[in-house]
Amino acid sequence: MKSSEGGTRLSQKITVGLIPAPELPETIAYNLVDKLPGAFNEEIDGDISWEVGVFRDPLTGAAENVDNLIERAGAIKEAHNWDYTVCLTDLPIFSKKGVVLGDVNDKEGVAQISIPAFGLSPVQKKVNQAIIQVVGELYFRVNEDYSINGESANRHKGLLERGFLFSPIHKMTQTDGIEKSDVRFILKPKLYGRLKLLLGMTHANRPWSIIPSFKRVMAVAFATGAYGLVFPTLWQLSAAYDMNRFWILTLSALFGMIIWIIFAHNLWEKPSAKSHRKLRLLYNAATFLTITVAVSVYYVMLLLLFLIAVAFIVPPGLFSEVVGLEREEVGFMHFFRLGWLVASIATVAGAIGSSLERETTVRNIMYGYRQQQRYEEMDYYGEKDEA
Repeated sequence: MKSSEGGTRLSQKITVGLIPAPELPETIAYNLVDKLPGAFNEEIDGDISWEVGVFRDPLTGAAENVDNLIERAGAIKEAHNWDYTVCLTDLPIFSKKGVVLGDVNDKEGVAQISIPAFGLSPVQKKVNQAIIQVVGELYFRVNEDYSINGESANRHKGLLERGFLFSPIHKMTQTDGIEKSDVRFILKPKLYGRLKLLLGMTHANRPWSIIPSFKRVMAVAFATGAYGLVFPTLWQLSAAYDMNRFWILTLSALFGMIIWIIFAHNLWEKPSAKSHRKLRLLYNAATFLTITVAVSVYYVMLLLLFLIAVAFIVPPGLFSEVVGLEREEVGFMHFFRLGWLVASIATVAGAIGSSLERETTVRNIMYGYRQQQRYEEMDYYGEKDEA
């Protein structure tokens, strides 16, 4: 940054550093690093040569205090000699007025963005818009000779709103006593903001990763169901049950597996000296939703496997004879209902099989980096409380 007679003016080259927490924030940062210079030229100032770098920092995903987060980012900025720094954290951040999307510190040239507040996909597109927004804030707020140019100074200002069409973004300069924040972006209304935050935390936990990781659970469930398919009792039940029974059995199996996984592997955060009630409820809700999505995906995969197994194992003629129907009356829905019934029963066996996995393995499957760190902290403080 250089001074001139016309006012404070930046050099013709500006470096912006992205400091992501591990996993999802890091992935987003590396996907955007080559695209951002062009976006800064288009949305902020085309006369500047923009350079963007990335530095992964685990502490970015651990400091729950915004002031500490910005202070840490400022130290990394100085070490890398960057002009601006944008911290990408997977922390949920609250304000008295709503869920916080990001903070900007003019003096230190640092901003932070809370990725969970962006909800579900397309998260990367929304984060891209947010980075341009906060870098634009840093650039124009401290360079008044640029901000009076008119259109170029205002191009970036609506980017965040484009990503949140159903929830207005409120820009605050009174930042609830946060010393290191000069500008704060709040997602409103509160209820909708918290729902998006919960969905974003669930997305960060990667619930879809259960399928390749729970091979043993799938093996136990499929072996149990395939063995049951050779017995005519299940054939008869599938033909006798009405649709209400199928749905009740399905929901009971899913809910039973969810509860089993949570309590068999100690995934429910308990009150401790370290945890705040609001955050504890939020993380527990994210745990429940993460496992619900994961188990639902698991169930659909299991159902598809059993539909294929039914097609190979169950002869139509023998099935019609066992269930007491004419051969012509047996159709696709009869075999679909049989596969559905077996999938529900096998899900219960899979829940028991999941208890064979080590607790650390299950947590690695179910949680993203931030929530794993939090549970390690909760375990540590829980042991201290017991001592």
